Amino acid sequence: MKNCFYSCLLILLGVDLAAQVERYLYVADDQGWIYIYDINKNHHLVRKFEVPGTGEYKGISADAARERLYLSSYTGDQFVCVDLRTEKILYSIPIIGYPDSHAQTPDGKFIYLPKRHGRSWDVIDADQGRIVANIPVPYGNPHNTWAGKDGTRMYLAALGNEYLYIADTRTHSIIGQVGPFQPNPDDPWGWTQKKHQGPKGIRPFAVSANDQYCYVNLDGILGYEIGDIGAGKRIDRVEVEGFEKKRGSHLTTSHGINLPPDEKEIWVSNDAGLYLHVFDVTASPHKKIADIPLSGKNGWITFSLDGKYVYPSSGDVIDAQLKKIVAKIIESEKLLEIQFERGVPLRAGTR
Repeated sequence: MKNCFYSCLLILLGVDLAAQVERYLYVADDQGWIYIYDINKNHHLVRKFEVPGTGEYKGISADAARERLYLSSYTGDQFVCVDLRTEKILYSIPIIGYPDSHAQTPDGKFIYLPKRHGRSWDVIDADQGRIVANIPVPYGNPHNTWAGKDGTRMYLAALGNEYLYIADTRTHSIIGQVGPFQPNPDDPWGWTQKKHQGPKGIRPFAVSANDQYCYVNLDGILGYEIGDIGAGKRIDRVEVEGFEKKRGSHLTTSHGINLPPDEKEIWVSNDAGLYLHVFDVTASPHKKIADIPLSGKNGWITFSLDGKYVYPSSGDVIDAQLKKIVAKIIESEKLLEIQFERGVPLRAGTR
C-alpha cells in the first residue's frame, strides 16, 4: 500500500514516474556473491555483496512487498532469505535433500522448494520462515517450479518423470498432471535413466499466463513439446531444424525455455550449440524466426519485466526486438530484475 500511495502521489504532483524507477538486475554467482547491474545504464555493474555461508545457487526469487531476496543454496543445503535494504540474511532454513529451483506465489506468501534428492517439494511460509507442508511426487527427482499467474496453482517438474504436476496453493496438494511428454527414447547419453533410475523426463518449462498451455524441454530433444493443461495431455512437438543435436553442459540438448510478457514468442536454448532459437507462437505450427549465437554456455533464459531484454545464462544481454547482443554481464542462470523507487523495492521479476 505504501508503494502504491507514493506512486499515486507522484503522478498527482506531475512527476514523471518512469524517470523515478530504478531498474536493477540481481545476478547470483556460485561463490556466494550477488552482482547488481543498472539496467537503465546499459547494464553497468553497480556493486556486489556477499551472502556468507551460501553458494552454488539452484534458485532465486524476490518479493518487493516484503523487501526480500530468496536463494536456494546447495552450499550448506539451505533456503536463504536476504533483506533487500540491508543485504543481510534474515533467516536460513536447513533443507535435507538438495534444494533446487524454487518459485513463490505471486502474493509472496508461500515458496515451493523442490528437493532433488528428497523426492518432494517443501512449502515454506515466507512470513513465518518455516516449512508448513510437503508435496511428494510418484517418482523422479524434483527439479524446477513455476508459479501460475493468478496464484492458485504451482507447476512442478521432476528429473526422470515425464509428467508435469499441478499443485493447489490453498491445500498444498497435487490436483492434476499434464502428459506424458515424450523424451527422445534414442537419447545416446541416457543420463536421466542412469542417474535417476526412471524414464527420461522434463527439464525447464514455461506456462502461459492463462494456464492453458505449457511448453517443456525434454531429455534428448532440441526444442520443446506443448501440453494442453485443461485436457492434461501432450498435444505437439516443435523441434529446431538445421542444428546438430548434441549434449550440453546440462547433459541434454535444450535446457532453457521462456515466454516474453506479451507471449507472442517462445525462446528456447540450444545447450551445446551455444544458440538461442526464437519461435513465433502466433503462427500455427510455431515458426522459427531467429537463431541468435551466444558467447558462452547456455542453459536458462530470463526476461526483463518489460520484455525488452533477454538474459541467457551465457552472460549475454540480448535486445528482444533486435535479436542481438547489446551488453555483457557475468555468466549465471540465477538472475532477475528488481525495480525500486528512491531505494524502496517496487516490483520484482521472476527467474
